[in-house]
Amino acid sequence: MRKKFDLVAAIQTVEVTEPDQITFGELMAAWVAAHQASDDETRLRKWVAAFGHLSAWEVTSAQLVTAATAMVESGQYKPGTPNRDIGCIGSAYKWIIARRRAPAGFVSPTLGFRRYEEDIRRVFVESDNLQALRDLSLTYKDKRFPIFIHLLIDTGARKSELLERTWEEIDLERCEIILHTSKTDKPRVLHFTEQTASLIKRLAPSRHKTALIFPGTTPTVPKDYRASWRSLTADVGVPDLHIHDLRHDKARRLLVAGVSLPIAASIMGHSAQILERRYGHLATEDHKKAIELAWRAAA
Repeated sequence: MRKKFDLVAAIQTVEVTEPDQITFGELMAAWVAAHQASDDETRLRKWVAAFGHLSAWEVTSAQLVTAATAMVESGQYKPGTPNRDIGCIGSAYKWIIARRRAPAGFVSPTLGFRRYEEDIRRVFVESDNLQALRDLSLTYKDKRFPIFIHLLIDTGARKSELLERTWEEIDLERCEIILHTSKTDKPRVLHFTEQTASLIKRLAPSRHKTALIFPGTTPTVPKDYRASWRSLTADVGVPDLHIHDLRHDKARRLLVAGVSLPIAASIMGHSAQILERRYGHLATEDHKKAIELAWRAAA
């Protein structure tokens, strides 16, 4: 017979962990450090300037909404900017809550933020232009720039996910890059082609395991390829193409190839909801084709 469980007594034996007494600024810095997210550090800078001195647990939804409104009404930011900023802040709060370092019952202030409507940037990059990006990148003085371009096209990774990698995280035999941490807090594998692996072996024959693949002026700071990217896209004749557009195009190509939304989301390191909002129309077209095939088979 099962022994009667005394919940009151059990509760008294549990050691309650005190929440971290940290400021909003310290929480954002910890998030950036844990995820090696240099892009997020830049994105969060203005928010830390406004709220960094406050306790992380005292920042309110109303304050974040007011700040987002001020950004949009200033005319300096498009609605999508505060959407992504608040999303980044929300990821930091989700992370600290998952670590059980927040006060009991604490709810992220970002949950009270209602996203601004924004135009969805849907990108189609011609295959010829993708090949031209690969080919022309090989003419640049920095011999690691073409590696960066090839990996962007192959993997559909975020820029920071490539620039912040070290050599010990890349497996040239399996053509994989291991992301131990990502924006979704889940490990992920980036896959690239054997041709890109051969390019890496040829252009970067000397490698130290803990060194960055794309070091900047100092060994611990990644290279910023913005100027090289602007020059390359101008040479190819697509000056309005953004680095992040290659990621959008990769997601589109996966779905057009028949990959399901959940699998494509896993490959891209997105939530399925985000991918569906941007590219769900492509999956819908595939569903329609499948139904039409079933009708013909039954006829």
